[in-house]
Amino acid sequence: MIYDPIKAMEYETFAAAYTVDPKTHHDFFVVTISRTFYYMGISVQTFFLYFVHDVIHVYDHPEAAVAILAIVGQCAGAVTCYPVGWLSDQYMAGRRKPFVYLACAILIAANLGMIWCTTLHQMMFVCIFLGAANGMYLTMDTSLAVDTLPDRNKTTNNNSNHNMDNDDKEGEEGSAQLLGIWGVAGFVGSALGPLLGGPLLYVFGSTSGIISPNNATAENHADYSIRGYCVLLSISAFYFALSATILFFVKRPGV
Repeated sequence: MIYDPIKAMEYETFAAAYTVDPKTHHDFFVVTISRTFYYMGISVQTFFLYFVHDVIHVYDHPEAAVAILAIVGQCAGAVTCYPVGWLSDQYMAGRRKPFVYLACAILIAANLGMIWCTTLHQMMFVCIFLGAANGMYLTMDTSLAVDTLPDRNKTTNNNSNHNMDNDDKEGEEGSAQLLGIWGVAGFVGSALGPLLGGPLLYVFGSTSGIISPNNATAENHADYSIRGYCVLLSISAFYFALSATILFFVKRPGV
């Protein structure tokens, strides 16, 4: 019942369902690529458990420490997400990109600042900024996606006049489908980030079985050195820089 329609579907139709035409939907395509790089950058949080164990030296229940950091970050994001949306609508004439640039700048600074953290309290302080910037980015990212969707009203009017250019044809394709692809970009970024970051952490940070001289036990063994985390966090900051830079190519004014 489910397999037969998929089997009968042509490859071009199937591929079109998971792609965005950069010519027809240029701005939406740019926003989607920017979102992918953002999730590649934020996926560095996958390695926070190891960072807490290896660098912060929380050997007893590091999972609990990471849970606290996650709660702090989520609360900070919840505090910022509404105000930035209100400011964008009320005082910035609906402009979204300035807030994305600010969020990415904070994310870059916070990721690089994480390198110098030596205590859990310092890391918690950094996570407050990470969470606040995440809340800011995700609010504006969603708004950007909606703002760059095809203008259905414009398309309908032009259809009635039998005068439609390529930009007007954007409305013929489903906005729900485009938002679906935009959503998939987040999953792709979340998968690519650890896929690339994991090997980098291993190559540059593996301690090769070296035991801590202070307490030579397997429990206190640092699996990865600070050098590996420096590379990992720097790459994450680079992804955020790409996420912001790509938005310069959005052509639509006022966003």
